[in-house]
Amino acid sequence: MPIPRIFVALAMAAATSGALADKKPAIPDPAWFQKHTQALFDALAPGNKAVWDKAFASDAVISDEDGNVQTKAELLKGFGPLPPGSSGRIQIEGLKVQDLGGTAAVVHYLMDEHEDVQGQSLHTKYTATDVYRSGRGGWKIVASHVTVVPRDMDPVPVDKTGWPALVGEYRVSSQSKHGYHVYLREGVLLGGADEQTATALIPLSPLVYFQSGSIHTMIFVPDGKGGIAEVREVHKYNELVMKRVGP
Repeated sequence: MPIPRIFVALAMAAATSGALADKKPAIPDPAWFQKHTQALFDALAPGNKAVWDKAFASDAVISDEDGNVQTKAELLKGFGPLPPGSSGRIQIEGLKVQDLGGTAAVVHYLMDEHEDVQGQSLHTKYTATDVYRSGRGGWKIVASHVTVVPRDMDPVPVDKTGWPALVGEYRVSSQSKHGYHVYLREGVLLGGADEQTATALIPLSPLVYFQSGSIHTMIFVPDGKGGIAEVREVHKYNELVMKRVGP
């Protein structure tokens, strides 16, 4: 008995619908995100606002390395070219894409920035994460976060004759089980929990030092009698005071 054409048509439609339902939506390949992201940062120096306007969704949330959280409108309002006498470039490196089901993606990458400000060269690295959403207008950034990659500060020449006065042990309180120790070894000033793990104290001024391999700045406070009363560890915009307890 021949099968009515209407049943054949319905069966084919059901099969096609099922195949489409099983097919996972596709996101652009990493090369597209690499090109798209690089274009964004190539537009920064000349202040090409249109590139950023097109890339971000209207409801995007942007947080920068200074802790500012902005809407797209606020970001674009402050957009403009670098001032006269300044130039810069940013290279996107190590970009990775995480697929969130074909309609969204997380893109993580490193930004290698070189900037010249009135003849002074600056080199900074950032790590960034963008969240993309697919919609009628294509793939748009809905969230973006950037943070600075820490590095050791450059040393400033200082008079090293005052270094022996900094050597000693410092503690947060008398109840503290561990202290902060400052050592002088072969002309290098070091600080840390013990002599084995201590790292170099990079001079920024005679009484201010950057702790190598960290994000800490150490400020030594004189006691008014030719010695040192305490050291203050500046960490994440807070100061931890450690009193001198011994040589």
